[in-house]
Amino acid sequence: MARPKNQDERRAHLVQAARRAIVEQGLTSVRVRDVADAAGMAPGSVTYYFREIGDLFQEVYNEAIDRFDARRTAAIESVTDPRQRLLVTIRSGLPTGPDDELCCLLYEFAPQARRRRVDATLRRTLYDRQVALYRSILDTGAGLGHFRLTAPSVEVASNLVALEDAYGYHVIARTSITRDRAEGHIVNYAATATGCDLAYIPETDGAVRRLTSSA
Repeated sequence: MARPKNQDERRAHLVQAARRAIVEQGLTSVRVRDVADAAGMAPGSVTYYFREIGDLFQEVYNEAIDRFDARRTAAIESVTDPRQRLLVTIRSGLPTGPDDELCCLLYEFAPQARRRRVDATLRRTLYDRQVALYRSILDTGAGLGHFRLTAPSVEVASNLVALEDAYGYHVIARTSITRDRAEGHIVNYAATATGCDLAYIPETDGAVRRLTSSA
């Protein structure tokens, strides 16, 4: 019974090593030897556990999506006010900065969806999960009278996901869009789309943090 446990640990170790190699070198540059070097193992050990490098990459991508989803869910777990939940969700969908390892990883895989059906499926899973998360918050807020939606919740939710994807890329790429500015832009859109002045909604700790798109 010990052998399967050891195999699972080694597979997990290789996924972590591949994750590091992809973030450091870029997905298209990573080869089996790069993963082996990062893991401190022989190249043959990599192909023993993952016959094709694409299989390993698929596991890395799938794990990254699950971690990103879990991070967002955990961020709002104890927040009950839908206005606060919306702000926390927006914040948790953006990279913490240019070196956010998890977001860097997701952006590395995004272009592959055009070429690989499995990556397109995973990308769609990520997108659908995020839209569903926003929709649940928007519908709850509208039901409680906090939000007056200017469009169907699925449209507002889809736009919020698209905005965080686009602005998040700029944060990772270190363009002129800073993380705070990106958050300000998205919060301003959300305020317009919900008819709620989110800029003055207290944080979960009771503080009020004013964000503007020119921050």
